[in-house]
Amino acid sequence: MRSNTFFVVLVLGVALAAARDLRAKRRVTTDYHDYSKMCETQPDKFICVDCKTMVQCVKGQAFTRHCIEDHYCSVKPEFGGGVCYPDEPKACKCEKANSFRVDPYDPQKFFSCKNLVTPPVNYKCPDGMVFDVASAQCQTGNGLPQCTKAGTFANPANCSVYYSCIGLQNGWLQKSFQCNSGLMYNKEKGACEDPCLYQFVCKQEGRYPDLLNQQNYFECYMLGGKLRQLRYSCPEGYRWDEISAGVGQCVEDHDKNASKGAFYGCDIPDGFCPS
Repeated sequence: MRSNTFFVVLVLGVALAAARDLRAKRRVTTDYHDYSKMCETQPDKFICVDCKTMVQCVKGQAFTRHCIEDHYCSVKPEFGGGVCYPDEPKACKCEKANSFRVDPYDPQKFFSCKNLVTPPVNYKCPDGMVFDVASAQCQTGNGLPQCTKAGTFANPANCSVYYSCIGLQNGWLQKSFQCNSGLMYNKEKGACEDPCLYQFVCKQEGRYPDLLNQQNYFECYMLGGKLRQLRYSCPEGYRWDEISAGVGQCVEDHDKNASKGAFYGCDIPDGFCPS
């Protein structure tokens, strides 16, 4: 009876010791299933997944390690891959105060640098988006604006590209399309068109809106027996409001009830259309 009791106690002791050893190991490396697919193609390797996280792939299974303060994940051949290393790489460190930097290993992640003394603060863009340093905003990976409502829209930065937004239960489905060369997406007609067809030509004196850019307007006047035109711009934050044919004024652009025009919001370079 005593031998059986001793055996049970011994087994329990071994089990508890093994559990403690397992917990101790997990403090250093823990299984992280989000990276498992990455390890399927690299079954035995050390990988940097972001500036502060290294993944060790063991037989296709992912184990993560978070780098301690002042250490960053750095790819070094002498270590056979990624390793948490002091003060390297430089792309993971702050070089300028009051700035943002994109994580060199994952464009979805970025960090803010308040100063060069305190550690940077890490952030992550929503799924399907990457951080753009120039605008200091998260944007879709293809550079298109984020979907906020259903419909089809032109890309303001390049109106030869347009995209559709379809609402899903947990977000948006976004698809992009490309117009043929020289054409841009006309939202009013829902089709690709030549914006130069909307190029303004004076027919009588007065002031008239620019259909390609509602901030602009044309002045048409007679000179030497010929009808001539000059284009002017309203101040920033204002648009041209046509009161009647040939008469209008610059008004604040609240973007509510304004007439959008065929290519409203599109960035059409100067000289795009022949004069």
